[in-house]
Amino acid sequence: MEKETADIVLFFGRFHPLMLHVPIGFLTIAFLIEVVSRFHRFKEYRPVVGFILFLGAASAVITSLLGYMLAQSGGYQGDLLLVHQWSGIGVSLLSALAFALYVQLKRKPSRRTDKSYLAVMASMVIFLAVAGHFGGSLTHGSDYLTRYMPDSLRRIAGLPPRENKERRIITNLNEAVVYADIVDPILDAYCSSCHNESKQKGELMMHTPKDLMKGGENGPAFVPGNAIESAMIQRMQLPEDHEDHMPPEGKKQISDDELQLLIWWVNEGATFDKKVTELNIPGDVDSILNTLVDPDANKTEVEILLSSDVLPASEATVQQLLKQGVSVAPLSNEIHWLQAQAAPNQPGDSIIKGFVKVSEQLTWLNLGGTSVTDEGLAAIGTFKFLTRLHLGNTQITDEGLEYLKELPYLEMLNIYGTRVSDEGIRHLSSLKNLKKLYVWKTQVTEEGALRLEKALPGLEVNLGTGGNVKTKSPAQNDSGLAKY
Repeated sequence: MEKETADIVLFFGRFHPLMLHVPIGFLTIAFLIEVVSRFHRFKEYRPVVGFILFLGAASAVITSLLGYMLAQSGGYQGDLLLVHQWSGIGVSLLSALAFALYVQLKRKPSRRTDKSYLAVMASMVIFLAVAGHFGGSLTHGSDYLTRYMPDSLRRIAGLPPRENKERRIITNLNEAVVYADIVDPILDAYCSSCHNESKQKGELMMHTPKDLMKGGENGPAFVPGNAIESAMIQRMQLPEDHEDHMPPEGKKQISDDELQLLIWWVNEGATFDKKVTELNIPGDVDSILNTLVDPDANKTEVEILLSSDVLPASEATVQQLLKQGVSVAPLSNEIHWLQAQAAPNQPGDSIIKGFVKVSEQLTWLNLGGTSVTDEGLAAIGTFKFLTRLHLGNTQITDEGLEYLKELPYLEMLNIYGTRVSDEGIRHLSSLKNLKKLYVWKTQVTEEGALRLEKALPGLEVNLGTGGNVKTKSPAQNDSGLAKY
């Protein structure tokens, strides 16, 4: 049976985190003053180095002893502990040796002793930095210093790109694996820094399913199917100032919703491979789960585009368009996307030139009944944010449709009453967001329409009454884009 560590050892070990800052301060200051005092103008500071070095060496020895006592609690394991422990011992030995060499130099100065003294002092500072780094890693995690390092600096340091350990954005709740997508990110955020391979508080590790099932010195972390009897849940529900509350006081605390999700997972059997749809979901849990889903997950590219905003168009440009007989208005009072409509029989190509200055805001455009030609479509092809375009009863041909393939967000296109044919609509096969195409009274055949629908799943090509590929014939309305 393993011998239990005496309480008095554990009591004094708890003072290690408090004491460790003392030698860090003294030894760092001693080294800096030693370096600076070697310049003639600062030489009067050198006599204080010995006293500061003595305090640093003495406190380093005491801190190392307290650290050894703290390690007996069993909460720290692995290579990080060994490196921290021996580098700390190295600091103690080197600082003591540096003080001895300092005393020797005072009694009998020599060049050789001075070189040795400087080498020991430099080594002491290096060991101090190593001990401090690995001590911080034991307390806060191995990536404590580099967790928020920008990728540009990580590349310079030869480190891999930063991992995003924040809760995953769920795009499909039904396909989400409860442990991997919901539970593990919570445990990683609040528990894994103290319960991992390097730091095993209570001999408990919580960073893998296997370790979670294994439990710690007090038994299993949870009882599958019974959250009330699960130690992990019990400790999280204790008052924050309670000695056994987890996460400890002063650490980032778990939210009520996150705790509720853990309780739900445990009560549902604490499985590691089941999806959300395979578990019973109470109403309160369902509402919490829905907050984890990316709000844009089920939106189309066009919906995402139009839900964003743009800078407003120049008021002078809008007024100029209005004077030309063009109706221009925002889609709503909240955003600056514009819809525009030209009156029938107007010179479409010249009007299009006026839209160039609002091309960043223009998303709905109705030029039905104007004299737009293929030359005008060349300019429209640069209006990259167009989502709806009405070109019915214009002079466009197959050749002009080639310019429209540069409109990535185009969702609706009306080209009824034009000279467009099957050959022309082939140019539209790259428009992945195209959902509606109106081609009645054109030379487009049912065969050509079916071919385009096959190339663009989700597209509905409307050939008009009696010739629809999909039997839905919209009303022919030229009164404005808002009525599409």
